[in-house]
Amino acid sequence: MLTEALLGVLLLVLLFAFVNKRPSKPPARLWGLPIIGKLPSSEVSLCDQVDELKKKFGNIVSWRMGSRIFIFFCDYRTIKAAFAKVEFTDRPDFYSFDVFNEFTKTGVINTNGALWQNNRRFALRHLRDLGMGKTRLEEAIQHEAVCLVEDFARHAGRPGPLPWSINVAVLNVIWMMVANRRYDVDDVAMQDFNKIVNSSVEDFQGSVIWFDLMPWLLPIVPRFIRNWMGVSQMIEKTDLLLDKMLEHVKEHQKTIDRENPRDLIDAYLIEMEAQKNDPQSTMSITDLKNLLGDLFVAGSETTSSTIRWAIYYLAKYPEVQAKVQREIDSVVPRDVLPSIQQKSSMPYLEAVTLEVHRLASLVRLGVFHFCAKDTVFEGYKIPKGAVLSAHQEGCHMDPAYWEKPNEFYPEHFLDAEGKVLTKKEGFLPFSLGRRQCLGESLARMELFVFLSALLQNFSFSAPKGKELCVEKDPRLPLVNMPKSIDVLRGSSALHHQVDSSLPSTIDLRKALDLIASKGPSK
Repeated sequence: MLTEALLGVLLLVLLFAFVNKRPSKPPARLWGLPIIGKLPSSEVSLCDQVDELKKKFGNIVSWRMGSRIFIFFCDYRTIKAAFAKVEFTDRPDFYSFDVFNEFTKTGVINTNGALWQNNRRFALRHLRDLGMGKTRLEEAIQHEAVCLVEDFARHAGRPGPLPWSINVAVLNVIWMMVANRRYDVDDVAMQDFNKIVNSSVEDFQGSVIWFDLMPWLLPIVPRFIRNWMGVSQMIEKTDLLLDKMLEHVKEHQKTIDRENPRDLIDAYLIEMEAQKNDPQSTMSITDLKNLLGDLFVAGSETTSSTIRWAIYYLAKYPEVQAKVQREIDSVVPRDVLPSIQQKSSMPYLEAVTLEVHRLASLVRLGVFHFCAKDTVFEGYKIPKGAVLSAHQEGCHMDPAYWEKPNEFYPEHFLDAEGKVLTKKEGFLPFSLGRRQCLGESLARMELFVFLSALLQNFSFSAPKGKELCVEKDPRLPLVNMPKSIDVLRGSSALHHQVDSSLPSTIDLRKALDLIASKGPSK
């Protein structure tokens, strides 16, 4: 009995020593108490807390939360240099990340090494083949834009929350590329599906974070407490999402024509069959299912949230909205849908979109990276196992890069001649380096087509007697999801003066017929 007690004490001492081990020559740090470190405050956003540490310690900050060491890179040039390093490419072994791919480490977001490289290359190659970033994909996006305008028109003239048709329209573009199908934007089942995806992103930032900070809790916390913390709810939502993906994979397996692949699922199944005897192959049905889940969650929720933020900001700043609409009218006839080929003629709309990215800073601290081995960086030793964060929101609010960092000021992205400054230091909405968002070009296309179509047809404003609040939710430390806000959607005929000989809104049936028969408008 005494021997067992002594062994128990020894194990506790070793655990205490392990979790309190300090790396040699670390960055300036906030270390905290034994075992639990220094936990973040729930009263102030995590970004604001990191900003305070930056003021005290500089651009590289070490903060031990629980038994994890977090390294925050708080300057654009530092982030760019850090994320160019191979040693800083991996994802951390977070429980919350693992929930989203059924604890299998498959897909593209939460994988490392050969599997991540193979999946990223495959997805990029085939999404580009399917039109990502090219004008031929515009036909599908324009079709969704017309359907979205039709749905908005049903609710014009009265205040209310922005409809879930936004999410379905964005999701349909991805559906077309990966599964060769689409849904009506007012499809209730698909809107409910989107709500599951949306709430999953919020769950990801909830109580489950404690298992990321203190993974040693997992084997000792009873299941009923984990469920009370929302873990069972996250798993249930993930199962619903991935079951939907598997349903389409099985359907493709039955109907595939290997000589005429229709979409990304077909391409994956064909390549998986070709590699079936290759011991180095990383392809599997489980991997395909989780790859699809990653593309849907990352590719749809971010773009639809950005559209919502854009409408909120434009409703709050009507003078900016009116200027965008005058620009659209000066370039595009009112009975023609804007085309991606006209984007260069609408620099102010592009500047507004970029400014929305900056102010919203959707992924506030970036998607976390992981230090694969002890690495010397900028004179500091970054320890193996450290969780690495790019303070994107901090960069986007840094007065060193922005003339009016706290204001909605599209001129941040225009030069003296009114041309768009697309590559600005201090700006990284799609991250940087080896893990830079693989869907960036698709997101840019969607934002232009959807926003230009909506602004061509509607004006957005606060309900009478109310003021729109565009404050960020401090309870969401990682992904800055927009709140549901009532917005008044007025007819385009009301938003500004136009030539009365032109129709006040697009002939939607004519636009759909045009898209179906001739492709995108020129």
